[in-house]
Amino acid sequence: MNTARADALAARAHLLEAGGWQFRRLEPFRFVAPPPAEVWLGEAAATPCALPPLAGAGWTVHPIGRAGLLDARWLDATDAEQRAELLRGLPAPGDDHATPFAWAHRALCRQGLRLRVAADQTGDSPLTLQLRHLPGAVVEAPLLVIELEPGARCVLIETHERDSATASCAQDAVQNLQIHLRLAEGARLQHWRVAQPAAGDRIAHHLDVRLGRGAEYGQAMLAGGSAYHLQRAQVLLEGEGAQARLTSVLLADATQLDRQVRMVHAGSRTASTARVLALAGGRALVSGDLYAHVQPGAEDADIHQHLAGIPTVGAPRLVMRPQLEIEHDAVKAAHGTTWGRLPDDAIFFARQRGLDRAAALALILQGMAAAELTRGLGDDELVQSSGAGQALDAALLGYLGAEGLLDPAPAAPAGGRHG
Repeated sequence: MNTARADALAARAHLLEAGGWQFRRLEPFRFVAPPPAEVWLGEAAATPCALPPLAGAGWTVHPIGRAGLLDARWLDATDAEQRAELLRGLPAPGDDHATPFAWAHRALCRQGLRLRVAADQTGDSPLTLQLRHLPGAVVEAPLLVIELEPGARCVLIETHERDSATASCAQDAVQNLQIHLRLAEGARLQHWRVAQPAAGDRIAHHLDVRLGRGAEYGQAMLAGGSAYHLQRAQVLLEGEGAQARLTSVLLADATQLDRQVRMVHAGSRTASTARVLALAGGRALVSGDLYAHVQPGAEDADIHQHLAGIPTVGAPRLVMRPQLEIEHDAVKAAHGTTWGRLPDDAIFFARQRGLDRAAALALILQGMAAAELTRGLGDDELVQSSGAGQALDAALLGYLGAEGLLDPAPAAPAGGRHG
């Protein structure tokens, strides 16, 4: 038996024999509990449907700009040498709340992609990378590692959507994705993410981001609900002056969606912003969990958190939780949560422009969501050039249509309850 196979079997044994799949006692997973471990390991899958074979670990990469700045390597995790290279420098599964997912990923991961972006010495526009991932198996554990060298600048457009071939598969997909982002000193990454699974899919995306001195990371994400959908990001601001902004627009129609952001301030004069805008209808269950930890040596940290939950129709459950853990006296922090349907006066004033109620509601929600994307990417022009604006408009149209909110007749009163 080669060492790659032995490592995968050891990870599986550690997960199942140690009884590590216990989430209901963990606060971040108390409201949206993950499916059993067997689901993520493929043991609960039915007969696989015929998915087309995919090269490149399911990833397609399209660099725009100076392609010579990019080094891309697709690696086979079943080969001992390539597995070692794929996992080089990545943390082993630790003891945090999401550790069971990490063990399940090590047990099932078969392919991965490593990208390295160099700095452009000419000072031209940042390198733009378009990354698209398509499921290559009914149950899979993809891996993506991106390293930005000192001073590198990059715009990353990452999409996860079913195409016509995978959408025709009768079996729902299970995906346990791990993404590791490493930004060296002075590097800057603007990251647009789209994750719109099919209604029956069960997916978990884990981002591990580490920022060096003066590095800047901005992310805007659009995510739709499914049978189980977890979007979890852990950001370590370890270099002095590092900055991170993560904003999310969540749309859930009678489905589940769990957004978790963990910001750890380890360096001095670091700044973080985490925001969530969640729209939910029907019997949807949506959880937004923002946590920030200021370590003892992180003086002059600056933290901003905000969550907004809007029940558009029906009786969804929205759980909005900002959390701060501060171990230093010199800290600036602000957090807040709003929950409830849109005020009637906001819709009234919008209708004074000659709009019917449905159009007024759509206009207000589109404006709120677009503002979140701009906050995350830090550039209104980039929202349009990256396709984020168009993707948001299409997703909102689909969501409002599914909820019956595009009918010009007066909408039924929205309702909900706080989790």
